[in-house]
Amino acid sequence: MKKILFVMLSFLVGTGAMAGEKDEYFTFNAGFLFNSTLNATLGYEHELTYGNAVELTAEIGNQWQRDPVCGKICKDVFWKGYYWDGGLLYKHCLKKFKNSNLRLRFGPEFGAYTGRYFFAVEGGLEYNYVFPSGVQFSLIQKNQVNFLHGDSFRNGLLIGLKIPF
Repeated sequence: MKKILFVMLSFLVGTGAMAGEKDEYFTFNAGFLFNSTLNATLGYEHELTYGNAVELTAEIGNQWQRDPVCGKICKDVFWKGYYWDGGLLYKHCLKKFKNSNLRLRFGPEFGAYTGRYFFAVEGGLEYNYVFPSGVQFSLIQKNQVNFLHGDSFRNGLLIGLKIPF
């Protein structure tokens, strides 16, 4: 009788569960974007059903330029092209593999570039590999179109980690 009750209880508890559903992650990504830009992103990701996810991001970066006086990249002008922004990204799962997935990511962002505010739209691809511990390695191809200032396009590669809560 105990075995039958245990099997029934485990069946009822296990039927509504899906792997990866409603998991939450702290994300950190860093990399290079075109045109001469360093980028770092922090985020909170919440997984939805069927491998989809939503991420709330905060991003900082720096677009370096050559010093007009000396003609090369100097420490005096290196940090003059900074920017920061934040946004909400929806990540649609395109393909699930055994220990990884491929997602299409897109969403709006708002921020400031050297004191001037901008609105941006981000899109790109994200590949995640899940380690047995639950930590994920991510490789992100990022495309960002900015409006209301001169730094219109940013695209490049980021690598990062997702740490589960």
